[in-house]
Amino acid sequence: MIDNITVIKWTEDDWEVFKAMRLEAVTYNSHFYLTNFETESAKDDEYWKSSLRDTHNGTVFGIYVGKIVVGLMGAFRHRDYKIDTAILGMVYIRNEYRGMSLSNHLYKVSLDWAKSQDGIKRILISHRQGNEASKVTVQKLGFEFYEKTEITYGDGTTDFSYRYELKI
Repeated sequence: MIDNITVIKWTEDDWEVFKAMRLEAVTYNSHFYLTNFETESAKDDEYWKSSLRDTHNGTVFGIYVGKIVVGLMGAFRHRDYKIDTAILGMVYIRNEYRGMSLSNHLYKVSLDWAKSQDGIKRILISHRQGNEASKVTVQKLGFEFYEKTEITYGDGTTDFSYRYELKI
């Protein structure tokens, strides 16, 4: 069991660690994300800062073991359904920290953020076909499957994305 776990809601001052973790995530796992290193690394510093500045429409959390950042997760108002829908995404835990239930901490704070937002009635999340760890986690949290759709991932491959919702 790991001690000294902290989840921090990143602010604009944390943009450099956010950028570094996001680039790490899409570098090693572009097959799970909708983007890749080339796309993300081309974004200027203002993009990373502003992503953490708009806390009404979303927020990003970092998870630390001691002083070492080991992952991140975002919670956002859905770009098409901002009035009543939140979406969770960007889930990433460094390989050497996987299998230790650390993502549970990120899911908890992300769900708490989404549930605290005025008007939010449902929360969405998705995972790529074959990502059994994500599937098990979202189902344990009470999310229900509602759609399977084919999309292109950051590594250029096309596969099915399984989408889930949690009504609140």
